[in-house]
Amino acid sequence: MPKSSAEHDRADDVDPADAEAEGPSADADADAEAVADDEPAEEGPFGAQEPTRFAADVEYSGRADGHDYVVRVQHRFLDSRFTVDIDGVEHDPVAEEKARKKAGKSGDAEKVDQVDGADEDDRADADADADADADADDLRFTIGDSFTYVRCTVRRRGEKGDFTDAETIVVSTAGFGGAGEVDVRHGLERTLLVPTPGSPSALRDEKRTAKPTRYALLAALPKAAGYLIPLLGIGALFSGLLDPVKAWVGERVRPVIAAIDAFVQPIKDWFDELLRPVREFLAALFAPIGEAIAAMLRPLQRAAAWLRELLFGWIPDLSLPFSVPGWVVDLAVPVIVVLVVFAVTFGRLRRRREKLAATRAASAGMPRGAGTPEEPDGADGTDGTDRAAGASER
Repeated sequence: MPKSSAEHDRADDVDPADAEAEGPSADADADAEAVADDEPAEEGPFGAQEPTRFAADVEYSGRADGHDYVVRVQHRFLDSRFTVDIDGVEHDPVAEEKARKKAGKSGDAEKVDQVDGADEDDRADADADADADADADDLRFTIGDSFTYVRCTVRRRGEKGDFTDAETIVVSTAGFGGAGEVDVRHGLERTLLVPTPGSPSALRDEKRTAKPTRYALLAALPKAAGYLIPLLGIGALFSGLLDPVKAWVGERVRPVIAAIDAFVQPIKDWFDELLRPVREFLAALFAPIGEAIAAMLRPLQRAAAWLRELLFGWIPDLSLPFSVPGWVVDLAVPVIVVLVVFAVTFGRLRRRREKLAATRAASAGMPRGAGTPEEPDGADGTDGTDRAAGASER
């Protein structure tokens, strides 16, 4: 469509330098908007989520192996996030790990920039700023996640200056994401962190530990099914339902099978008579070889029988005075599996209640929402309020 004279006048009034300056800026804004649209929406701050069956924000705290832990978890279905406060220093392990990997990749690129005369001091300052928060207490983190839990390995600086694995923080999400558990593991020792009273995780622990028999039985049934289906197979589990169908099909097919067998039997007898001389000849030919092999193996058979009698001959033969039906054995296997799983789950719930009580006792002087135990006023020349404020500022 041709332009009007007014449009031509406005186009002539635009300075070419301004147009060149505005062009890249507009393109950059468009690219920024496209990137913003591609990025996923970030989660809200901790505590903003109202507890539901599928999401909850829960804080866990406790003392383990001389360190204080406060773990703030945003439980979500298959996508849980967390931050950890260790001895008063706040960390975001996932973000710190990503930043460290990004800094490592940029360090490789900087080797190429160094050949082109890049400024090494500027790059060193950028790396120092990126690692300032991570180096606050000389901790590194390694993340390993699964569908229902996140494993965060804390790496501490050793005597030689290198980092070694110290403890592991395991954040588990239960059900559809509305609750979970957090524990700290030092080798074989496992310390459970206590959830905030009144939170979905705390209510879940109270229900499970108050009635361990009921919850152990409810947990035993699906777990037993998970063991039995691979062990017996789906066909064995549903054989009772399929037996009537199989009997009905057999009754309908049996006359056809009998007719085919009556027709084929004379042919089979004729072939048997035809091949009988060949079989008799081969048997007479290989009979001496079979007798020789049997004579060679006879001493070994006698030695094996003597050893079996020596080892197991003193065990009396035990037999029941009655026969056991097959359905009893088929029923006994699932019952035994359910009982074993029930006993294991029941014991686990009791141990969890004891470990939570031990964590509460060890963390009695640890205030809620802080990462350091309570200290008397005036410690280190400052009061406890200023000390906690300084820790939070870090």
